[in-house]
Amino acid sequence: MSRVVLLCCIAILSPVGGCTGQSTPAVSPRPDSSVGTAGLAQRASGLDRVAAASGLNLGGAAVYVAPVEISYRSPAAEGTQPLGFRNRTLDTDARTRLQEAVTQAFAERVLAPRGARLAAGAGAADYTLHVRLDDFFLPAPLEQTTRLREVFSQNSAYGTLSGTLSEGSGRVVLQFSDRREFGESFSNLGSDRLQLFSPPAFWADMRMDMRRAFGSLDKSLQR
Repeated sequence: MSRVVLLCCIAILSPVGGCTGQSTPAVSPRPDSSVGTAGLAQRASGLDRVAAASGLNLGGAAVYVAPVEISYRSPAAEGTQPLGFRNRTLDTDARTRLQEAVTQAFAERVLAPRGARLAAGAGAADYTLHVRLDDFFLPAPLEQTTRLREVFSQNSAYGTLSGTLSEGSGRVVLQFSDRREFGESFSNLGSDRLQLFSPPAFWADMRMDMRRAFGSLDKSLQR
């Protein structure tokens, strides 16, 4: 599935501006071995894959959400970097915000309906959730753009969201994986429909999509 990302540097004092467009390669899901390990059964889900231990019950449990791990797709593979932008990676503050978005969505959509709660650390938890974002791609870094350099994209970001829930003994009881396009997609209106990339839009999209993802996971666990 192709995605169109249009990166533009606009010089408003000059009648000439540079612009490049290209198709973003489809994000590759993680290997099948990331989901469906021994003892886990596949669950029907709105996510790409969900597998859980038989009889998994998080009722009243304390769950620690470990720091989110991220692997980035190389910006070089996506075309020219807009002039003056830093690397398209999340700094410490951005990673903290991402952690908050993941933790809050998981707590609201998965833990709260089961009377479970977040734990402050692994030592005080019944379970630990490890979350990853693989092949994560940002159309532009999370710095405020100006009229001199604006970036337009079909989505705020792309990546494969995956997670593993394990008991204190290390036994895995739940795994999931889902290729996601963070943000509004205009694909139903044509690939030429793009939106202006901005940090506020990125964070709003990320919070919304995390709630959607964990909402789907919640439904899978009810089956």
